[in-house]
Order: sequence, then structure tokens, then C-alpha cells
Amino acid sequence: MGYGAAMSNFYELGVLPELVQALAAKGITSPSPVQRMALPAFLAGKSAVAVARTGSGKTFAFGLPLVQRLREAEAADGPATDPARPRGVVLTSTRELVNQTAKALKTLTHVARLRVRQVSGGESVSDTNAALRQVFDVLVANPPRLARLVAEGKVNLDDVRVIVVDEADTLLAPGQRPPVEALLTASTRATPWWMSATLPEPIRHWLSTRPERPALLISKDAHTTPETVTVKNIPVKGKSRGDAASDVLVSLGPTARGILFCNRRETADAAGDALRERGHDIVVVHGGLLPREREKAIKAFVAGGGRVLVTTELAGRGLDVLDLAFVLNWELPERASDYVHRIGRVGRMGRAGRVFNLITDSDRHLLAEVERLASGGKLDTGEPLRAARTRRTTTVQGAREAAARRKKTATSQAGVKRFDE
Repeated sequence: MGYGAAMSNFYELGVLPELVQALAAKGITSPSPVQRMALPAFLAGKSAVAVARTGSGKTFAFGLPLVQRLREAEAADGPATDPARPRGVVLTSTRELVNQTAKALKTLTHVARLRVRQVSGGESVSDTNAALRQVFDVLVANPPRLARLVAEGKVNLDDVRVIVVDEADTLLAPGQRPPVEALLTASTRATPWWMSATLPEPIRHWLSTRPERPALLISKDAHTTPETVTVKNIPVKGKSRGDAASDVLVSLGPTARGILFCNRRETADAAGDALRERGHDIVVVHGGLLPREREKAIKAFVAGGGRVLVTTELAGRGLDVLDLAFVLNWELPERASDYVHRIGRVGRMGRAGRVFNLITDSDRHLLAEVERLASGGKLDTGEPLRAARTRRTTTVQGAREAAARRKKTATSQAGVKRFDE
């Protein structure tokens, strides 16, 4: 749409001086592409869908105009005075992302003298009730939990001026949309803003039918790997994943920290065990842990405890650690959007990073999509790190290996090289 195309700094984009100074205190002095794209539309009070890759600064792209719009509402109507009756709502997908988003917003709301509270799944009833007894301006929440609280009459959304749906590709996915729709219906006064790293066609179509007709703002870097990220595909056989992953970690050196992603909790536990057996410092976090256990483990990892976080999609959308050097996909996810969010844990805000994908024959159907998503970065599909255990499994090589095994079985000859399966 061209919003903000010629704007070079936050002042020119219309951001309040005190908010610009709050950003400067965090070392942020120049707007990112998604901020230049989205800020003018949001500051003007327009409904819009902003699509940009993970790690590009989307939280402040909606956080700055949200705080500024609420300051304007306060100047016009006076401060909020009723408990559990916010003027701004941010919806996001996980408890971890609720925590992270609330923390980021408090950087801005502190100087603007606005109050932020949060509610999410896994909280005790007493903690939630204590938060809702207070007067606050912004509420950050998971949609299912907030929808229940609204239905129970514990939260009133009739004074909400802006409702932000972050991680829209997740929250609007099949089966996830009903609580979001309920909250939009309850926020009759609100202007919806939508943020996402990907925009699948069914969700794009649904948004186009919304009565506010949101403007579609797509960054040119959406759906691509950052140019500072190198992607390497490593063909493996199923039982050699542990050795292949260990080889990657050894090759990166003992100080490089990163995340290893699995598709299921059981796989994450098995991967963690395999890497511990090989001497690596591992922290395992997944949805099978209690929320407070997950939060404690992730906080410890963010603070520097553990070299590798082994996890599921749980950390694909809610972890922002700038010193991460790599992402290692133990297996590829079935959804392209999940892959985008996983690799977005590195290369954030222009930093360098590496992505390693362990590829088995069952993953081959996903490779074309991976390669398309890597078009912005550097993709290496060459020989793996240790050919003796993770060599490329082409049809010719597979036939040669099978012939060698048959020959060894038939002749019992010594000295025939054997590859781990």
C-alpha cells in the first residue's frame, strides 16, 4: 500500500518523542521495514494486516501505535477507571508469547503511564482474579482463556479501542478461530489490527470478508529466510538422527547456543536423551510440562543456562533470544508456517544465524517448500558434515549400499565398510 515508504525515522513516522526515546534506550534508533510499513496505517487508526518475517520487529510495529492511540483516548475521554475494562487488547498464541509481548509493551507503557496486565492458560484462578481486580489499559492474553473470562463476565471489552491479533496465521487456523471471533464480536468499538509472519490463502480470504476491510501490507521479505541466515539440508536415515545432530553441535563449537525442534513431545524427550548421551548440555521444554515448569526452564535458558533448547512448536513463536547462533530441525514440520517461525529464532534484526535440517526419505515431499522459503537466504544441499553417518541417500547410493550389505552377508568378508542405519 506504500504506507511509510519515504519515512526514514520514528519521528517522521509520527511516533511521540517520549516513545522514540524509550526505543533509543533499548538501542533501537531506526525503524525496521515492517515498522515503516505498518506504523502510518496504525497511527492513522486504520485496520490493516501486516505480514513480515519473524524477528523483523513486529511487536513494536503494533506496540508503538497501540500505546499512542490509547494516549489519545485518555486525552479525549480521561483515564480508564473500571477494573478489568481495558482499552487495548493483544491476542497471541502461547503463554510464553503472552509473557514476552507484555514485557516488550511495558518498555513503552512505562513512559506513557499506561498499565499492562496479562492472562493466559496455565495460570491459577487466584492469580487471574488478582490481575482482574485492577484497573489497566492494555490486556495481553491467549484467546481461549480471555473468551472464557468474557463469557463469565469477569472482563468487559466494550471500551476496547484497538484489538491486535498477533500470530494471525496460528490464531485464525482451522479450529483456533472461534474464540478470536467471539472476542472481536465483544469488542464492538475496537479497530482490529492483524500481525503475522505468513498469510495462507484461506486466512487471507477470510480477512478480505471482514466488515472493516483491512488493508493488506506485505513486506517484501515475508515468507523468506533472512539474508544473514544460511540453511543446510543434511540427509540422514531415521536411526542416525542422534549422530547427525551431535555432529552439527560439535562442528559449531562449544559456545554456540541454539534450538533443536521436534514435532512431538515424545520425540523431544528422545532427542534430548540422545544428545545428553553424547555429552551435550541440553534443556528440554514441551507442552507435557506444567506451565510454571516450562516458564522456569525457558527463563533459565534465556539467561544462559544450557547450550541447546530441545522443544516443539511451543518455542517456535514465543522465544526471542538474540544470541542464538543456530536452529536445528530434528524433523521438518508439516506446515510451512511452522517452518518459517522456527527458522525465525535466528537472524533476528539482521544478526547472522544458521539453520540445519535433518532430512529423511519421509521428508522429501517437504523439501521443495523448504527451498522456496530459503530463497532469501543461502541454501546448502551439499554433502553433510560427516559422510560416514549422514551421507546423501540418492537412489544410486542407496542401491550401492544395499548391494554392499548383501555381499557382506553372503560372503562374511571382513573389512567391508558399514554405515549406521
